[in-house]
Amino acid sequence: MAGIRHMYPGGNTRYGFYSLYHDLVLPRVERKIVLKGGPGVGKSTFMKKVGNYFFEKGFDIEFHWCSSDDNSLDGLVIGDHQICLVDGTAPHVVDPVYPGAVDEIINLGEYWDRGKIKPARENIIKLTGNIGRYFNLAYRRLQESGIAYDELKSYHSRSVDERSLSRNIQALASDFLGSETSSFQKPRHLFAGAITPSGLNTKIDSLIPKDASLFAVKGSPGSGLKDLFKYVEGMLELAGIYAEIFHNPFDPSEIDLIILPGSRKALLDTSSNIFAYENKLQTSKYRRILDFDKFLDISEIEQYAKSISQSQDRMEAGIRDAVYFIESAKKTHDELELYYIPAMDFEAIDAFREQLQEELLGEL
Repeated sequence: MAGIRHMYPGGNTRYGFYSLYHDLVLPRVERKIVLKGGPGVGKSTFMKKVGNYFFEKGFDIEFHWCSSDDNSLDGLVIGDHQICLVDGTAPHVVDPVYPGAVDEIINLGEYWDRGKIKPARENIIKLTGNIGRYFNLAYRRLQESGIAYDELKSYHSRSVDERSLSRNIQALASDFLGSETSSFQKPRHLFAGAITPSGLNTKIDSLIPKDASLFAVKGSPGSGLKDLFKYVEGMLELAGIYAEIFHNPFDPSEIDLIILPGSRKALLDTSSNIFAYENKLQTSKYRRILDFDKFLDISEIEQYAKSISQSQDRMEAGIRDAVYFIESAKKTHDELELYYIPAMDFEAIDAFREQLQEELLGEL
């Protein structure tokens, strides 16, 4: 039975816009179509319709969503990574790597009436500039939140029982990896959620197989929890084991989820320090549960209780402000699209899309 998975190839993070588009589709892709064109030309709608068409034909689908627009797609992967469509416009510019052999460009801007757009030149320039300023403000707030997050981690990390932490990381990693075999295929890196105009969003329930053997871990920032994920990531790369690695949408240097598709196992951070993944899961049955806070000296942490609370508040306030500015950018982008939509020949685009769908179906 065909399924649909939802993920993000890029995100609004403490480091600004962070791209993982290089792993949107696996290297074995047979045909990669890069969509170009301005705002409102229908790139996302084009991909949604193609995705739904192939899902109804019985193919697995990956919808790769835009972190700056909850209803917009940035990419689509069809079947066993045979075909990919991707939005190749800023801020995630994508250009062909193997033109003609694998990659091709479809410019939906060819379907607009430039004469209807040109009179709005000044407003288009102004709105585009405003969008950039809103994102700049959002990233400044996220940067401030990152500083508060680092401070928050420092209060816990100084009280960790390093010996117990190391022993448990090795034991849990060994249990999780088990008898995995090498495929010598590099892990795939993406996001399971994003900081979006409507807040912190994730559809993690679509990523983890319903019958997966789920290893759940939790702990305060700085408790050593993330060391486990880095350790497992290193073991995977060293052993050549394929995995899907999902990074934290706020701090991409950290990992929230690792899935081993071959053995249907998943290692998940259920701490809800930033993203409440556990609330989205359809099951609470775990093979293993480990709370990293048990490796902390609580008496030492208590003396920093006020500072911990303050840094937590600053981090959360910065993220809330960032969401407000990202939402403002989205509203401005919607206004910008209004200058393009009336200039588009969507009937011609639909006719072209239907022709392309039949062509792609014949190749699968």
